[in-house]
Amino acid sequence: MRMPLHLAALCLLAQAAVGQSAPPETIRSTSTLVVVPTLVQGGSGELVSGLRATDFVLTDNGVEQKISLEEVERQPVAVVVLLQTGGAGARQFQNYRGLPAMLDHATSGSPRQVAMVTFDSRPEEASDFTDDVDDLKEDLTHPSPGDSGAAILDAVNYGIDLLDRQPAGTRRILILLSQTHDDGSKAKAEEVVHRLGETNTLICSVTFSPEKTWLKDQLTGAQERQANAPYEFSPGIMLDHTFNLDGPARVALRAMRENTASTIATLSGGESLGFDNRNDLDRQLSVLANHIPNRYTLTFRPSSNEPGLHTIEVRVLHEPEPVTVKARESYWATGPN
Repeated sequence: MRMPLHLAALCLLAQAAVGQSAPPETIRSTSTLVVVPTLVQGGSGELVSGLRATDFVLTDNGVEQKISLEEVERQPVAVVVLLQTGGAGARQFQNYRGLPAMLDHATSGSPRQVAMVTFDSRPEEASDFTDDVDDLKEDLTHPSPGDSGAAILDAVNYGIDLLDRQPAGTRRILILLSQTHDDGSKAKAEEVVHRLGETNTLICSVTFSPEKTWLKDQLTGAQERQANAPYEFSPGIMLDHTFNLDGPARVALRAMRENTASTIATLSGGESLGFDNRNDLDRQLSVLANHIPNRYTLTFRPSSNEPGLHTIEVRVLHEPEPVTVKARESYWATGPN
C-alpha cells in the first residue's frame, strides 16, 4: 500500500537536529556503541574476506580504540530505496529494471524489510516495508515523474527516520538513486551531517549527471528542461552552540557543495557509484549487490566523550598486498548527560 508523505515529518527532522528530539540510536556518551561498516578490497577491486578484529586498527580523533567484529550472518537488515523522480530523474526510469534483482540478491541471506521513497522537490510517496522485493517491483521500475526538484537531503532525512523505526540490532541501509547535487531541500547540509554522525545508517549512492542527461536530451530531440542549480547553503548557521564547524565538519560541508550524494555516502561508510546508461547502472547495481552483504561490521565504545563530530579512521594490518578500506568516517557525540 502506498501513502503520501507530509511536511510535518520534515519539521520533526529539524527538531532532532537541534536537540529537541533525538533518534533512537543517537550517540550521547561513551556507553553507546558506535557501528562502523567497513569494506576491504584488494588491488584489483576484489573483496578481502576472512579478516579478524585483530587485523584492524581503528582510531577515534587519532586515538586507537578497542574494537569488536560483529557477526552479521542472518542479522536482520532494513533497506530504504530513495529514488529521484524529479528533474532529470524521469529520464532514468527506463534504466531501473535491474533494481528488484539487485535488492533481492543483496538482502537474500538475512531476514529483511525493504521499502522505497520517491522524491522530487520533496519526498513524495513511500511504500510500506515488505520482506518480498516482488511487492515493490512495479513501483521501482515504473515510478511516476515528479516536478523539477531533487531534494536529496530531505529524502535522506526521511529515509533515516523510516529506518529508525526498525528494531534495535537491525542493519540499516539507504540506497540513493539520484543526480549528484541537491536541488530544493528544506533541510540544511549542517543538519544532515549532524544526523549522519548520530545514526548507524549505511548509505550507498548511485548517481547520474543531470548535465549529461540534458545534453543527451538535446542530441536526441527530447524535451528541453531547465538545468538544476547547485545546492546553496543558508546565510548563518542554524545549529548555534550545537554544531562545531571546525575541522572535519567544515570539510564535509564544502564537499557537499560539489557532490551531495557522494559526500553523504562517504560519511556513512558507504560508497558512491556513477552511471550514464542502463548497462552502466546494471554493472553498478551488481557491485552493490556484492558489496552490501560483504562488509565487515566493526564496533567500539568511544574512550572519549568530547562533544561534537569525531573522525574515524580504519586501517588493515598483516595483509601482504596493499588494500583499500572504505569505512564510516565520523560519528556525533553530545558528551555526558
